[in-house]
Amino acid sequence: MSEENILKEGQRLSFVITNKVTLPGTDEVDLLLLGPDHKKYLLAEQYYGHYNLSVGQTINCSVDKINCSGKIFLEPDHPYYKVGERYNFKVLRITSEENFLGETQLTAWVKDLHGLEWPCPIDQTVEVAGDAGYLSCRVDRIRKGALKLSLPEVTNRFTSLVSGRNYTFKLIGIKSFQEEKYYIFEDPEGSLHRLPVANYLHYGFIPGQTVEATVVKYKSNGECLIEPVHPYYKIGETYSFQYKELQKSTDLLGKVEAVITVIDALGQEIKVKPLTWQIEHDDYRPVSITCLVQRFKKGRPVLINLESRND
Repeated sequence: MSEENILKEGQRLSFVITNKVTLPGTDEVDLLLLGPDHKKYLLAEQYYGHYNLSVGQTINCSVDKINCSGKIFLEPDHPYYKVGERYNFKVLRITSEENFLGETQLTAWVKDLHGLEWPCPIDQTVEVAGDAGYLSCRVDRIRKGALKLSLPEVTNRFTSLVSGRNYTFKLIGIKSFQEEKYYIFEDPEGSLHRLPVANYLHYGFIPGQTVEATVVKYKSNGECLIEPVHPYYKIGETYSFQYKELQKSTDLLGKVEAVITVIDALGQEIKVKPLTWQIEHDDYRPVSITCLVQRFKKGRPVLINLESRND
């Protein structure tokens, strides 16, 4: 067993559909794919009925995600739409709902070439073009066959903060929205941003304080995703984390999936991908393991396992 996957997130590679399998005890059908690394992968057929995929077909897939246990999630190329491109979509209806600031958010529900409906956030200034009622929407992402759409001219109106940079935000209060509590932060330009209270309670935020945070990215609705600087850990630094447990499971293809849980300095449980020797060790129970902080997500460090074998 290799210490690392040959496949990496973001890669686009060719796979062959070799068979269809049904998950035991369910009616869920998965497509069995053979990858360029000669390994087998599963793709849930239920999300891709409109792709007309069939056994024997060679398809291109992007490695969408590799989770902390090493499981690989693939996203096949859409038969028509490409990420980053704009297309005209037929508008079916306009809906409105209240956002986390108590303001009205408009959404255009549009139909794609397969007759499927998708939402696209708009604002009051957007006009539906032509008598037929079309919007030129950008495809920001495709996941599980679903289109994530936006109007760049609307998205870019919200703020000029640059993704990847740190800014000073002021915590102006806490607000409830859809049965969840959020910290409300104000950026240097006066725009407001939210973070789920439940994810950041261990940071000890107090209304009125200023917080340094990184602008991670913009969502398709124009909302800015921010990540506060961790009060203890720094990206690129190596630390010792308290070991809790190693869990193993076997998937439909007989692959062993495993994940290590550690506890960080603020008492939060973090999932870490184990190395092969750790998985194969019959009685692996260290006091702590060494990990590199790669980034932060939802108030927790994302870790890379650097533990050395000593036997």
